[in-house]
Amino acid sequence: MPSNKEIRALYGSKAVVSRKGAFVLVHLDRPSKSTIRKRLREFDPGEFFCADCPLCQLLQESGVVVFDDSIFDDEGETS
Repeated sequence: MPSNKEIRALYGSKAVVSRKGAFVLVHLDRPSKSTIRKRLREFDPGEFFCADCPLCQLLQESGVVVFDDSIFDDEGETS
């Protein structure tokens, strides 16, 4: 599992970092505390990653999951 220093070097000093089990959750969108709690509560690797997806398998092995909803505007469209 990457250290906090390694995570900060990769994602910046303003990234919000939380941990759940063997995973580091990086929140680049600076969510509210309630959003972070919801993400932690709902994060289940068995459901989050697709079993037959090579990219998902690489991400799962890395142990790092990045959340960034800031790319969406209020209507769910990309900016």
